[in-house]
Amino acid sequence: FTGNMKEYDRIMKEDWVSDEWGDRRQELVFIGAGIDEAAITKALDDCLMDDEEMEKYLMDLQNYEQRTLTALANGGPSLFDLTGNDHMDLEENK
Repeated sequence: FTGNMKEYDRIMKEDWVSDEWGDRRQELVFIGAGIDEAAITKALDDCLMDDEEMEKYLMDLQNYEQRTLTALANGGPSLFDLTGNDHMDLEENK
């Protein structure tokens, strides 16, 4: 942002608004003639989670983190396999 501190200040004010998530801004550039900007925008917007989906994601993430910490505190399972069975954990491999 050398020479463009106004843009830097705008980004910090508008885009870095969440202590939880920080800067998650993404920029895509489409180059071409006759591009349907509205269709591209709609297609990308359709990929976003709604509030209910985001709430479920956060709960799933919290549950995953808790299960992982509990499992690690109890000596396993390995983090390499979410099912707790990565072949290194099998009895015959010990």
